Amino acid sequence: MENQKIKRRPGRPKKYSTEEERKEAVKQQKSKYMLKKEWYCDACKNELNYTHAGKWCHLNTKMHKKNANANN
Repeated sequence: MENQKIKRRPGRPKKYSTEEERKEAVKQQKSKYMLKKEWYCDACKNELNYTHAGKWCHLNTKMHKKNANANN
């Protein structure tokens, strides 16, 4: 039994051995994207480039809400 070869499928081997490893890797890739992607607020026109992660914090500020209501 110990000397028998394990049958494997043709093609590339799996990159992750468990489902938890795969989910963690996807989570890290998303956070890396969110921290590097730049975003500009057209409503405020304050010439700041926010990161995509900071976009959601900016949208909830009083300054943005005031500027968004003024533009509408």
